[in-house]
Amino acid sequence: MKPETLLAGVTELFRHAPAFAEKTLCVDIVANPNAGGFRRPYYSRKRLGELKEIVARAQALPVRTNPVNVRLHLTERCGHAAAIVQRILDRSTSNGIDSCHIIMTAGGDGTSLETAERLTALPEVAKDRFGLVRLPLGTGNDGSEGRDLYVALGRFLQPAVLERRAAIKVTPSEEGGAVPRYSFNIASVGLDAYVAEMTNRLKRRFPGDSYKFWVNVATLFYDRVYRVEPMRMRAWDADGNEVLAREGATLLVAMGASGFRQYGANKKILPTADNCVVISQTGLLRKLLLKGPIEQGRHESIPELLHFSASRLSIEYDQRIPLQCDGETAELARCDFPLSMELVPRAYNIIAPAMGSS
Repeated sequence: MKPETLLAGVTELFRHAPAFAEKTLCVDIVANPNAGGFRRPYYSRKRLGELKEIVARAQALPVRTNPVNVRLHLTERCGHAAAIVQRILDRSTSNGIDSCHIIMTAGGDGTSLETAERLTALPEVAKDRFGLVRLPLGTGNDGSEGRDLYVALGRFLQPAVLERRAAIKVTPSEEGGAVPRYSFNIASVGLDAYVAEMTNRLKRRFPGDSYKFWVNVATLFYDRVYRVEPMRMRAWDADGNEVLAREGATLLVAMGASGFRQYGANKKILPTADNCVVISQTGLLRKLLLKGPIEQGRHESIPELLHFSASRLSIEYDQRIPLQCDGETAELARCDFPLSMELVPRAYNIIAPAMGSS
């Protein structure tokens, strides 16, 4: 499937879509033409079949009355999605009353992250002019609105609403000079960030899903690349009550925008309603034994795992360590600590099915 094929299908879908029937719609598709859903035959064929089925369902509905304008924008490099989306936001004619502006991402986690960051940065009075839909056109699609186009695009075949979602703001110490960044799925430091970095490096040369490969390799070599030293953590709930104070050698700390989240192509790192997990350092053999259950979300009775819910984390650490936000990585130095991870409620809008619709 090519991005132009997606454009044609989405355009036809919106000729009939009952979602926001009372409004004029602006729809901008921000597509990475190198994403797995376009370039890799297996994913491309699946997405094309889903698109054709959704279009066929739409064509059985009446033609909508109010107009829709659908445009396609192709990214050319890392960071390009952010620039494209900023131009879209600046030039939008949506006034939030009789029109609605929908922004679709058609790519991987990087495209989605750059787009959602721009929506989060909008002034509060402007946020309800825009809604985001992240199409599953990557190979992982952990942060998308559904793992197939039946779910992601099918929401437009029924009444829909704007629904606010939380984000995670990750703020390094001012002493290090690093700027804050956002995550809209899971932010973490430690082993899984190293896996994400190695996966990204391999993808640049050999596009595809290499996450499973690097999970196995990183389990063996992480301790040789990064020293695992005692980490000091504190956590608070939304009311400011302390829910955790902990110090110890730590393999991984992850915070989700909510519970019941996964990353790395459906690895269930947060399989419960709790939005945080800490994994303590352990021996190599024990890591190899735990790798499978952790990936599959079978976390019961694993003493090295601690699940809890929090609105803010503070982490102090005396060594360098990798950080990942929705698959995008960076390396933190000693000067970047203390590090804060904080939930930002109602940060941006997604398009969601209206209550009671199916």
